[in-house]
Amino acid sequence: MQAPIPDNMPRSHLVISVLWPSFGTAIIATGLFFSAFHPRDLVPFDLDIDVSPIAAYSIGFFLFWLLGIVSSYGTLYFTISNARFVGNQEN
Repeated sequence: MQAPIPDNMPRSHLVISVLWPSFGTAIIATGLFFSAFHPRDLVPFDLDIDVSPIAAYSIGFFLFWLLGIVSSYGTLYFTISNARFVGNQEN
């Protein structure tokens, strides 16, 4: 049985398959991280940085989301390239 090669998959499906899992992961990671650490505890060297906790939570969420996007994109890239490699090997 030949592995499916998603050459004709719409770009919107590819984007959603990267953004949606990373969004859910960012929600969970943000909740867990900020349950353990308060934003004012994360300021290095006792610098006087005036950032509200809500802004710190938002920045943290977007950083976790970016990390999830990179991870999800890597998974998608290697899955598609592996499917193409396996498909070429069977021919």
